Amino acid sequence: MKKKKNRPVRLAYVRWFDSSITHGGTVEPGEAAGILENESAGVVVKEDKKSITIALDRCLGTQGLRCTLCIPRVNIRSVKRFRA
Repeated sequence: MKKKKNRPVRLAYVRWFDSSITHGGTVEPGEAAGILENESAGVVVKEDKKSITIALDRCLGTQGLRCTLCIPRVNIRSVKRFRA
């Protein structure tokens, strides 16, 4: 039986921004504006000139993914890539 060759796992730490949203209650006008700064990390699933997609979990047996996040490039402040 052939042993599968392990390829390096690509990981990414992404700093990005998104729009903010208020909840159902009343807010002051100053509380209703602005953007949210975010940071996310995970296994790189797909990366192209339009977006980067990362996953929190990847099943090694099936290559199935769980908890994926696709971030548009226009929203990305910075990306740090790692190999594991």
